[in-house]
Amino acid sequence: MPATIPAGVPLRVVLERRTPIRRVGEPIRGRLLDSLYVYDRMALPAGSLVEGYVAEIGGIPARKRITGILSGNFTPPRQAAVQFNILVLSDGSRLPLQTALSGGTAHCVAVAKRGSQPPGRDRRQSALQAPGTMARLKDALLERFPYHRQAWRAGTLFSGVLQKPLRVPAPTAPLTGPAAAESGPMGVSARLLTPLSSASARRGTPVEAVVTRPQFSADHHLLIPEGSRLHGEVVEARPARRLHRSGKLLFVFRRIDPPGDAARNVQGYLEGAQADFSAHLAIDSEGAVRAKSPNSRFIFPAIAVAAAGLSLHQDYNSAGVPDQDLGGRAESGAVGLGLIGALLAQASHSLASSMAFAGAGFSIYTNFLTRGEDVVLPANTPVEISLKPAREAAAGRR
Repeated sequence: MPATIPAGVPLRVVLERRTPIRRVGEPIRGRLLDSLYVYDRMALPAGSLVEGYVAEIGGIPARKRITGILSGNFTPPRQAAVQFNILVLSDGSRLPLQTALSGGTAHCVAVAKRGSQPPGRDRRQSALQAPGTMARLKDALLERFPYHRQAWRAGTLFSGVLQKPLRVPAPTAPLTGPAAAESGPMGVSARLLTPLSSASARRGTPVEAVVTRPQFSADHHLLIPEGSRLHGEVVEARPARRLHRSGKLLFVFRRIDPPGDAARNVQGYLEGAQADFSAHLAIDSEGAVRAKSPNSRFIFPAIAVAAAGLSLHQDYNSAGVPDQDLGGRAESGAVGLGLIGALLAQASHSLASSMAFAGAGFSIYTNFLTRGEDVVLPANTPVEISLKPAREAAAGRR
């Protein structure tokens, strides 16, 4: 019997190769990162091919453009979005579909509670990894160039929400799924329906999520079907503050509503989530999400301050004429305006020194004095929840 995936379900598609962003209508293709389930069976396997096109290339926000220019980047990335319109099944048949506009996430990572394994299965393990040191160094160097072509790299993740129901052939074998633990909390995969931000959330704010993967007992009895709703609330929310102090968000689930069954009281805590690497999210032992400042933010301000200090030093040759010190000027200018600054700084020693001090001041301000980052979990964020019946949770507290 065919399965119908309802509208509102996101297709999470990963690009397999680098795709330049040239013009609207440019074709793209990728593969499903996650399998999609309907009630107690798989509707679409992970790895299914999805095709689409570049649907929109927007402008650049003024703040981002100014920040880019101050950093020597005259081509900050434009806001581009894609739409997916074709699903290619394993037998080669092509199904039309329609998704909403979706922007890409260059590095989506699995974030886990401290001391536990990151959520992720099969092909997700390779896709949801933090970029390596060399990849980050390469990105940092490319950003120092004033002009560079924009492109989505291989591994960029898109979340295209279905605008219409998608009817797909039924799977050839019934789904039995992984067995739940006989005792202790049960791990459940879900996605948030409620967008959350530490900047706007308050204690008691309702939170809702939906189970995305059915859960079975050891004897393959269905315990929690896909589509079950989880209801909870925000327990603690702290917005980001000045001096680079970041936000915090803690929420719990109190009730689960399986489709066609009676609601049950539960205690559900966040075990893991998938988020943009640049958000630098971390989950503590209580399940609270924090935006953690990376230690790398100390590196460039230290280099900038050292370069600014050295720029005050002036060497003289044997005739008493000031030495031009082309390398030192280039270093001072690069601190202020990147490659463009390195070239402009050759005009005079005072200009090079001024650019170095301006770059050092801007770096200190952005890394230490501005507001920290808020915790932002958009709608459809994949999460891993640890569930236990409310009676067991109460007994554990006693």
